[in-house]
Amino acid sequence: MKYYPQSDQILQEIKKANSILLNAHRNPDLDSIGSSTVMYKVLKDMGKKVKIVCTHQVPKEFFFIRNASQIEKIDFKSYDFKSYDLFIVLDSGSYDIVTGSKEVLLPKMEKIVIDHHRSNLFTDVNIRLFEERASATCEMVYKLLSDWNINIDQDMATALFSGIAGDTVFLRYTENTKETYRIIGDLIEKGADKNLLVEKMFNNYQFLSVKLVGEFLRNMTREENFVWSAVDYETFEKYGKPKGIRELTADLFFQSVNGAKFGLALLEEEKGKIFMSFRSIKDTDVSKIARTVGGGGHKNAAGGKMNGEFRKIVKEIVDKVSRLPAVYFSAKSI
Repeated sequence: MKYYPQSDQILQEIKKANSILLNAHRNPDLDSIGSSTVMYKVLKDMGKKVKIVCTHQVPKEFFFIRNASQIEKIDFKSYDFKSYDLFIVLDSGSYDIVTGSKEVLLPKMEKIVIDHHRSNLFTDVNIRLFEERASATCEMVYKLLSDWNINIDQDMATALFSGIAGDTVFLRYTENTKETYRIIGDLIEKGADKNLLVEKMFNNYQFLSVKLVGEFLRNMTREENFVWSAVDYETFEKYGKPKGIRELTADLFFQSVNGAKFGLALLEEEKGKIFMSFRSIKDTDVSKIARTVGGGGHKNAAGGKMNGEFRKIVKEIVDKVSRLPAVYFSAKSI
């Protein structure tokens, strides 16, 4: 029995294409890199011309995942897409997550979207494979490969395991726990290297990165329903602009303050560009909260971006979120 009714249709579209683009989304994480690199390996083995593109440079700490170093940073506004005839969009809920800007759309070509985010906003796609209960896009790629009867080797298993571990904060938050743990167990059987992931991603923090975490904690403020903290670009630059530190801080601390429904970490990663990480536990659906300020994501982990003057944008975000009705902070649907 197949996981997805669209699996055969997706495979047929891939077989028809000669040159295929894959994406790693902006500020790439383990799920984005794991899913895109595994798909890259599969398509290359099929004899396809394949490239993974990203609007940001992939940090070297992700290079323990095979083919992560092959991901090419591009400018979606000027890149020449004419030689490609299929774009497989992975782990991305909106155009700006892929292109880096709400004003920049994807190129006009055949598109397949494979995603698990609650707020998926793509309109011009040929096939949309969407599974909200999947813990990660890597979990969906695992299921696709199973439907296609493709063998998962040790490197692929490590990449898929890493993506699932990353998006669930090492299995703390899963939508479909029994299935996710079964898939994790199979990936471990196939050789997924848990110790390598822990060594590279959780036991390898740079000194200045840890100091920046301290800035987030020092600035933390308590509101009625949530805690938040904001760090400006000058401070970010002072500590070497470490990648992933906003998400790390949010994962470790911002969803765990006693009595708070959720936490919000704000970081000006580029001058005039403020990125948001929302984190919650249990019933508060931060994907709905994030959508009120132009973002989106998962029930317990969401994000977004706003442009403008740092203090003004931070105040605007915090004020808007603070004024949301109580239903946003409960298990009731909106």
